[in-house]
Amino acid sequence: MEQTVYLQPLEPAEKAEKKPDTEYTKSMKRQFPLFGISSLLYSAFYAFCLYKNASGITYPFFVIGTLCYFFFSMRKLGVPYKKDSIFYIVSVVLLGISNCMTASPQILYMNKCGIFLLTFTLMLHTVYNDKAWNLPKYFAAIFQTIGSCLACLFSPFGDMVSYFDAQKQEKPSKKSYFPAILIGIAIAIPLLVFMTMLLASADVVFGKILVSLTKALNIWTITGILFLMTVVFFSSYGIFTALCKKSVREEPRERTLLDPIIAVVITSLLCVLYVFFSVIQILYLFIGNMELPAGYTYAGYAREGFFQLLAVCIINLFIVLTCLYLFRESKVLKGILTVICACTFIMIFSSALRMILYINSYALTFLRLFVLWSLAVIFFLMAGITAAIFWKHFPLFFYGAVTVTICYIVLSFSHPDYLIARYDLSHDGSRDYLCQLSADATPAILNPDINLDFTDIQEALVVSENTAYDDTYYDLYWIRRHYYNIEDLTKNMHFRNFNFSLYKAQKYIE
Repeated sequence: MEQTVYLQPLEPAEKAEKKPDTEYTKSMKRQFPLFGISSLLYSAFYAFCLYKNASGITYPFFVIGTLCYFFFSMRKLGVPYKKDSIFYIVSVVLLGISNCMTASPQILYMNKCGIFLLTFTLMLHTVYNDKAWNLPKYFAAIFQTIGSCLACLFSPFGDMVSYFDAQKQEKPSKKSYFPAILIGIAIAIPLLVFMTMLLASADVVFGKILVSLTKALNIWTITGILFLMTVVFFSSYGIFTALCKKSVREEPRERTLLDPIIAVVITSLLCVLYVFFSVIQILYLFIGNMELPAGYTYAGYAREGFFQLLAVCIINLFIVLTCLYLFRESKVLKGILTVICACTFIMIFSSALRMILYINSYALTFLRLFVLWSLAVIFFLMAGITAAIFWKHFPLFFYGAVTVTICYIVLSFSHPDYLIARYDLSHDGSRDYLCQLSADATPAILNPDINLDFTDIQEALVVSENTAYDDTYYDLYWIRRHYYNIEDLTKNMHFRNFNFSLYKAQKYIE
């Protein structure tokens, strides 16, 4: 007898449970008016300080205001302040001060990148317990937080609804008109713009009056400021929302370490190559008493290959770090990595010597100066990595962050363009590159004690375009170009975009 089998309908897959709100998220929603208003005020402060103002005196105030805004918000959320955050705070403030003391585009760009990375690191350090984090973990946390921030850009709307729902439950008899007013404004603004455009096209007189009013009010500037404020408001609120979610896992994941034999085989072959190369550097470059190949002079041999060596040094740094993080501990591997570090030091000195000899022959530029600075930074980082090979608990991330930050602050405050101009003016060579330097170089270019080609600014200004390439006037022509460039940069300087480097350069052209 056949038995009937009844198939049970498959249960629908359970929906993934939404991650519950953290205590910080709940606190932020409860205090929505406070965070909403503070984010709005911060956006206005941001626009005042930085709108069309990349290097003004308002920049250090912006940095200090941002730190005050952050720690004020953290205090309201109940996040404790950590005393060891002082290094990040001081570094960010110094970079902000540097921004209004230099006019170099390269330094300004790197200052802003440094401020961003240090501020983000400070935020993560404040919210999370990052004592056990290493370099890969920190970079992963930064990218994860940025991604979470993008997902939370419109969180103010959700938090506003949650806040008013909570208020309604607590006081059911009290009716709030704020959401309705906000919805009405959101609908009215685009409708008002559309109707204004229709009416302006329908009546010529109305259109002309509207155009004149637009010019008088500088409507495009107002629109740009409002747009910037909107972006900053949602971004700042979104960052706090992302931090409150604490989506980054604090405890480092247990990782399966690979067999060190793999690393030993790879690094041992590299080690043999590096030792042979290092011996060549010592015998031919440092001592210089060995016979070179036919057609080569010692000067020509020494003035090439610095960029390739810089690339090898950077690759070696990552190779050693990878071996430390991915492979099990091994005495043989430690010995090989130590030899690679020693060879890297020789390569650093070799590249630096080649670059110095090259500069002596072909003048100094920002890129060449930056290469020397990079080699110094790599030297200090490699010293820390060498210590980490033998000391398992060496704080490599903090050491690296402190090293790079201090070295960069020194570079930022050193006014590289001034150093470049001063060096090049004391050596023979083309002056065309000096015309491209920022106002930082003016105290050298327009200083007769440093620039022997310069005697009087009025003499330089009478050089005409027709005589620009005449040998008699060539030296004065490039000075004239620099003069007019500085004059153009300083003529519209006011209290917001006041820059100390431009102010100092202005004194030289007056």
